[in-house]
Amino acid sequence: MADLPRLCIFGDSHYACLKQAEVQGLVDVSGVELEYWGHVGGRFRYLEVRDGAVHPLDEFTARRFAKFNAKGRMFLPAAEFDVIHVTGARVYVWRLFHQLLRGMAQGPFLSSGLVRRILTDGLRGQAGYRLAAGLAATGTARVLLSPVAYYTADPDRFADVLAPAIPELIRERVPRFWAILEEVAAEDGIQLLRQPEETVTAGLFTDPAYAVEGHVEKRDFEHRNAAYGALILDRAVRMARQGCGSPVRSAE
Repeated sequence: MADLPRLCIFGDSHYACLKQAEVQGLVDVSGVELEYWGHVGGRFRYLEVRDGAVHPLDEFTARRFAKFNAKGRMFLPAAEFDVIHVTGARVYVWRLFHQLLRGMAQGPFLSSGLVRRILTDGLRGQAGYRLAAGLAATGTARVLLSPVAYYTADPDRFADVLAPAIPELIRERVPRFWAILEEVAAEDGIQLLRQPEETVTAGLFTDPAYAVEGHVEKRDFEHRNAAYGALILDRAVRMARQGCGSPVRSAE
């Protein structure tokens, strides 16, 4: 029997909901060799890509990542996987979208070129994205990227985003924002994956049904539950099964 596709879920605290989905049996992960390598986001300041792998900058960080990996890996070599799904990894798109929408609501001051430049620089400027790009540059594993999900919907907390001019702009502009980010990522050998549409409400927020339990009391509007993790993990597993083993190439 042929070897199974090797899939690694690499991320910060946002990858925990994928692990919870697997543990709870919400996703059929048969047909792939699945592995997790991650830690809370603060440790991402101590990672770099060199020699075809993500390496911690110090032994403490290396041991922290190894603690949550079934094989005790102290670094993440791209060549040992067919697909690496970068999950969360402190890569935010909501903030970029919000910045642009607020600017557009104030008047016609943002040209299409400037919008593309803001999105391009905003994506490539994030440390987690640079790790994903470094893995993709090895030309070995295919790299998928699911950014941090939109903030959980809360009318009081995000009242400014719900100003009269914004909803129509969200409908018109956000799909194009995603398309630009996908194009930019593809240039870097990364397949960027949009947030599942069924989890989105009001065009720029995550439905509270996918929030962690007690998210209001905890003031946690970022993290997701196992139901959300199941959608993301299932997508990654299906893509790995379907032979997504060849790296993404730029259209150049």
